[in-house]
Parts: sequence; C-alpha cells; structure tokens
Amino acid sequence: MISFKHAALAALIALGSIGYAAASDVKEPYGLWLRPEGGVKFSFYDCGGLLCAKVVDAARPEDKAGIGTVILRGAKRTAANEWRGKLYNSDDGKVYDGYITLTSDDELTLKGCILGVLCGGETWKRVPQASSGTKPARTAAVQ
Repeated sequence: MISFKHAALAALIALGSIGYAAASDVKEPYGLWLRPEGGVKFSFYDCGGLLCAKVVDAARPEDKAGIGTVILRGAKRTAANEWRGKLYNSDDGKVYDGYITLTSDDELTLKGCILGVLCGGETWKRVPQASSGTKPARTAAVQ
C-alpha cells in the first residue's frame, strides 16, 4: 500500500516534469528570418521586453531601399509560441494587426489582418547561423 506521503511526492514529481516539458516547448523568434518571396531578410529582436522586427538585407536591388524599415513593433507574447503586434506592410504602406506564430525552431508564420477577419500571411524560414550553430541571442537591436 502506498502512503499519502509517497503519493504526494509522486504527484509533485509528475507535475514538475509536465511543467518542464511545457517550458521546453517554448520557442523564441529572435534572430534572422528569410521571406522566401523576394529574398528579404529580417531581424527579430527584443525591444523593451516586446518583439520587434526590421529589414536587414535584400537580394533584389529594388528592395534594398527598405533596409532598416521596422515592420513589427511592440508585439506581445499571447501564447507559448505566438505574438501579436502592429505589422507594417511596405508594399501598401499600411499597418495591420500582426500575428506571429513559431511553428518550429526554423519556421514561422506571419499574418496581417484587417479587423481580425480579413487576413493574409506567409511562412518564413530562419537563416542558419554561420558560426557555432547555437541559437541567436535575445539582444536588443540598435535603432
């Protein structure tokens, strides 16, 4: 027969391992991301405890003028791998409600919506780090 003390200890161990698994499932978006259409690269960075992103490189000469443009401002984490903020679309010059979801360590979906109903989005890929293969640091970008 299992005593109450042993049952309580087993329950605490089980809860601790569940919490650890949930924490390990949390992904971070910080680092470089590639928008496959057009070959534009974006840096996702911490901006005062929130998530921001800006254009840092472009493959096509006509897109290079956008380097430095902040496309995501003040996104707040709304779930384990999701953020919500204001998303600037340089194609039409408008700001939309933006939703960022990390589907894996190397893939995110970015969606812009009008009134939360009419939405459009795309999937971006993380740019591999050229050095040691470690994950990018959560550092603030110089504005």
